[in-house]
Amino acid sequence: MLRAINDVNLAKFLAFDLPLFKGITSDLFPGVVIPEIDYKNMYECIDLKIKEMGLQSTDYFVTKTIQLYEMILVRHGLMVVGLPFSGKTSSIKVLAGALTLLKERDQMGENKTEILILNPKSISMKQLYGFND
Repeated sequence: MLRAINDVNLAKFLAFDLPLFKGITSDLFPGVVIPEIDYKNMYECIDLKIKEMGLQSTDYFVTKTIQLYEMILVRHGLMVVGLPFSGKTSSIKVLAGALTLLKERDQMGENKTEILILNPKSISMKQLYGFND
C-alpha cells in the first residue's frame, strides 16, 4: 500500500514538499520499510539510451524517468507537465527506448514501445477520450 501511495504521488511533489510527505507517510505507516525494487536491467537500458541519444545522464533525469515508468504502471493514462526544456520529451523517449531494449533482451517482461504523437485538436472529444454508444 505504501509503495503504491509513493509511486502515485512522489513524482508530483516539489523538492521542498518531499520531507513533509515522507513525514506524513511515516506517521501513517510507522516502522514500514519499502524494499528496493531491482531495476538493475532498467538502469542499464536507460543509460544506454541516454548515451545513444547524445544526452547527459544525471541522477535527477534517471530518477524522473523511473518515476514516469512507475506512474505508467499504476495509471491508465497520464500527462507529463513541466517547464519548457525540462526534459519531458527526452524522458519519455528514453523510457520508450529502454522498454523496447528490455523486450529485445527478454528482461523484466516488458514490451516493445511505440510512440505515436497525436494532435488532440484534430479529433473530437469522444474520439480522444472514448464514449459509450
